[in-house]
Amino acid sequence: MICPNCERNYTPDLLAREDYDGKFAAWRFEGHLIQDVWPDATPIQREQLQTGICSDRCWDEYLGG
Repeated sequence: MICPNCERNYTPDLLAREDYDGKFAAWRFEGHLIQDVWPDATPIQREQLQTGICSDRCWDEYLGG
């Protein structure tokens, strides 16, 4: 995944999980809420999948915080 702020290519934490494919399909294609699919993930881990932003630093820069 490429961060839209810093353009760094990175692998989100959730993508490395062995159950990623099934959970990703449930979220993106079956309409389940991301927080229900990955309840044990941190908000930043879920946000990485939704926005592609790689870190808290990039999140602050991207939003001008």
